[in-house]
Amino acid sequence: MPTYLLDGVALDHPAGCWKLKKGTKRRPLPGLRQVQVKVPGRAGELPIVGLDHETTTMPLVLTVYGRTPSGAPGGYEQMEHNLEALTALVGVKHRLMKLTFVAGTVVRQADVILDGISEPEINTDAAMARLTAVMRIPGVYWRDEFDTTWAGAANGADQLVTTLAGATGPIVDALVRFTGPAVNPALTDVSTGGTVARSSGLLAGERLLIDCGQMRARLVTTDTWDLTAGTDVTGQIAATGPGSAFRWLHLTPSVAVSDPHSRTVLVTAAATSTTAASKLEIRARRAYL
Repeated sequence: MPTYLLDGVALDHPAGCWKLKKGTKRRPLPGLRQVQVKVPGRAGELPIVGLDHETTTMPLVLTVYGRTPSGAPGGYEQMEHNLEALTALVGVKHRLMKLTFVAGTVVRQADVILDGISEPEINTDAAMARLTAVMRIPGVYWRDEFDTTWAGAANGADQLVTTLAGATGPIVDALVRFTGPAVNPALTDVSTGGTVARSSGLLAGERLLIDCGQMRARLVTTDTWDLTAGTDVTGQIAATGPGSAFRWLHLTPSVAVSDPHSRTVLVTAAATSTTAASKLEIRARRAYL
């Protein structure tokens, strides 16, 4: 049975203090941000691709019961306590909350914030209440719980990033690490053609860390992913491709011909003066629509 957890607390309470309405248990799909360009003398409108997704909202319909946290009947008074606990759980406003979708082995997470909450409908005789909490997902996409790290060649075309296989949405916050020696290292997302590159050399033992989500880069001399270590080389990074004026590389899965179950991320790494010690690594979480 699919269910949700909010900041680790089950929205189908194990003791029956509150339950999600069954119809609200499917994750919503995001829509595309619409842009229409009409030109005089041309039928229809100009085709525009590469549009971003709109922010997603998700209503959570919850029924609150008069059961104690141990599962014993507690009547109307306990229902009020449960209602207070639930509204405190969903009503956090000073930070993003973590909403987790669980369906068997499928686990997806999204950072959410409360967009609005309805006035509870109270059934006094039955010691029940129903309310709807609308969650907004500013980042649109659902993610894996944990990062994975993939290692490939610092100079190689059409490399399959196996740890990101199965994603359905673009990964916009990947960490990229080149290990030297390598001259003019560059990484291209095959699906979109977007590239991040640095026109300079890496000595043996040096590593170039690129944070695509925060658009920053560091040069370090130790085996680390720490974006506060080393020397800031953000100004030396060049980004090209769709949307590169305001964002860095988006790793985008492609669907194989006639097989929608085959969704892969392919990258091309380019560098000169590499050796067996040279390496490309990508640390990221898969994204889902």
